[in-house]
Parts: sequence; C-alpha cells; structure tokens
Amino acid sequence: MAAVSHALAVPRAPRAESRVRTGWRFGGVAGTASTRVRVCVARVSTPLFKTYTRCARVALRTNVGSAAEMMIGAPAARTATYTPTNTHRGDAQRLHAAADASGETAARAAPTVVVPVINKGKLQTRVVSALILSALGLFVTCSGGWVWAVWMAGASYLSAKEYFTMVPNMTSELPHPPPKWACDVSVAVCTSFALVAQACGAKTSAVVMTTLASFGLVAFLLTTKQDEPHFSQYTAALFGIVYCGALPAFWVKLRALTYSNQALRNIAAQASGSKFVEGWPQILGGPEAWTTGLIVTVITVSCIIASDVGAYAFGKTFGKTQMIKISPNKTVEGALGGLLCTTLTAFMLRQLFGWHAGVIQTLVLGALVFFASVAGDLMESVMKRNAGMKDSGDIIPGHGGFLDRFDSYMFTGISVYFYIVTVMPYWFVGMVL
Repeated sequence: MAAVSHALAVPRAPRAESRVRTGWRFGGVAGTASTRVRVCVARVSTPLFKTYTRCARVALRTNVGSAAEMMIGAPAARTATYTPTNTHRGDAQRLHAAADASGETAARAAPTVVVPVINKGKLQTRVVSALILSALGLFVTCSGGWVWAVWMAGASYLSAKEYFTMVPNMTSELPHPPPKWACDVSVAVCTSFALVAQACGAKTSAVVMTTLASFGLVAFLLTTKQDEPHFSQYTAALFGIVYCGALPAFWVKLRALTYSNQALRNIAAQASGSKFVEGWPQILGGPEAWTTGLIVTVITVSCIIASDVGAYAFGKTFGKTQMIKISPNKTVEGALGGLLCTTLTAFMLRQLFGWHAGVIQTLVLGALVFFASVAGDLMESVMKRNAGMKDSGDIIPGHGGFLDRFDSYMFTGISVYFYIVTVMPYWFVGMVL
C-alpha cells in the first residue's frame, strides 16, 4: 500500500512530526490544533510501499475534529518531498514523512483539489486472477472426491502458511510467538486435515481426532524442545490448527453429502424438477452427479461471491454509516446490500437446480452464509491489524494473499454443514456423522 498525504501546517504553530499510518481513510486526521496535522487525501495500493508528501497550509477552527472543518490551501511556495522509499509490508507504520511549508501566502491561496490515482492495470490483474480462480474452483467443485480434497488441502496449506507468517508480527498481542519450527509443523498438520477427512469417509470423528492429535504433537514439541515455553505459544498454535486445518476440512464433509429422499425418488422417476439438472451431460456424470453435496456447495460458494460483490457495490453507492471500527471501510448499507444479494442468489440457485429445500429454509441458508462470511472477513482483519499488515501475502496477483480471499470461506463450510444436517436431517440418507 502507498499512502499519499498532504502535510498541512498550522500558522505560527510549533513544528512537529506526524507518522504516515497504514489504513488511513480519506479525510483522516492526525494531530491537534496545537501541532502540525496530516490529512489523508488519496490512497493507492502497490506491492511495495511508496510514500510521497506535499505541503500546504491550513486554517483551523476551534476543536478540529474532521477534514470537513479545515480549509486546505494551495501548496506552499517551497515544497518539501519525502524521497519514495520501498519497504516490506508491516513497515509502513515506521515510515516518517517530513515536510515543511513557509510563508503566509499559501493560507490565503485558492483551495486545491487532489485527485486520487486509479491503478487500472491492477484492476485488470484482479479481474484476470478472479476469472482463473473461478474456473479452477468450478472444476474441482464439480469433480468432488479426491480432487476436491486435494484442493482443500492446498487451501489449508496456503492459509496456514500466511497465518503463521502473521503471528510473529503480533508483538503486542503475542510477545512470545511459537518458534519457526513449531509454525512449520503446524502448517504441515493443517495440510493433512482435508486428506484425512476424505480417507476416513468424511466423518466428523476423523476431523476431531486429527485436531487432538495435531495439537498434542505441537504441544509436546513446544514443551520438550524449549527451556522456557510460554502459554501464548500454545494458544497461537491451537488457534492456527483449528482455523486453518479443521475448519476447511468441513468443506470436504459438505461436498460429500449424499442425495435427499426426494431427490432419489425423482432420479428413479427421471424427473428432477430442473431442466438444468436433467440436461447435464452423461460424460460429466449425468443428472445423478448433482448430489445434495454438490448443490449445497455450489450454492454456498455462489452466495459468498454474491455477498462480497453486493456489499462492495452497495457500500460504494449508498454507504454512509460505518459498521465496525476494526474494518472502517465496511458500512451498514453495504452489509444490507450483501445480505440481500446473498439471499436472492440462494433462492435463484434453488430454482435452477430444483433443490427440494423450502423457500424459507433456503433464504435462511443464504443469510447464514452471509453472516459466516462476514465473521471470517472480520477475523482476518483483526489479525492483519494486529500484525501491522495490509495483506496476508502476495500469492494472488492483484488480490494479495490467499487468506485475503479465503477468509470468507473459513466459517461458512462448517456453518452450512451443521445447518443442513441438524435443521434438515430428514432430507438425507446414508449420512456419516
């Protein structure tokens, strides 16, 4: 991320220094009326941080509380620039922008307008990356079985790798993070969850036993290989194992759900109630390929995408009310738009696939997906905030880290699975629990 800021000087105020902070929103204010202040006027994102500052003078009113209460003047006659600097993620908060302005003419000059820079190339990269991921995701979802399990194992590996990279940067919350070897062991065991679940017939007991065995192994090594182990090392490792290993494994269980009783009767009568399902080519498995697991998985993934797109579109168009402080860009209006899009997507796909869940139950499913995806998004926002990182990584061009894209999927798989098997259990046969 690059922060582009104006250094604003208060007339006859003592010189002071302000920090360029990550995550500033437009109009964000640092400092008070008695010191130099800095107001964010534009923000762009790049793989590396580059900071550039310009100077202007500002006339302050009493008790300045927002950028709206300021009159930003034209650039001063003498403008100081901070040389563009490249650094790693997480270091932006340690960049200091020094700027100076002199003369009284700037305060009386006409206001200036700063136009934010839009990186069109990055937008194109994001779109291309999203299309490639969508195509791969559709292929593995329809394939199911071991193809799906290996895909989820890869997702667990990448998520765990990025999580245990962020943990050492959480110095205030975790003064004693797990050592690197413990993080590597945890990443390895997280990768095994989806494979073990598939090998054991997608049984819940396999996921539970793998969780206990994985944490037991890491805890044993932390205790025996260190002279002075710390409790925060155990908690960080346990959360990572559950978050990046056990939770993604429930996507394997969700995809493995069998037919409903009504679906079996329709298959026998060759009447699924859906022209889309009935016309599915035999080379791809025919109508019988559309098990409850495949239908619910496609609906869930589509609802997550609809939630992200709907929240972004409604937030950009109507967003005014901040939803939560830990993620300042999220608005109540955007959340309502995401919820609306999610429930509508669930209902339309129910009609397309001829799924025999009730309308109310389908709408509840869509709402559940929305809240679970938002919970996953906020959870990762807290982790990145504590680690001082904008992105969890850079493996996906234009998007950042894998966990930045997969965070919305963490809690949705397990939430939808237990909703299906507890709220609607009489629709399924031959289930393994």
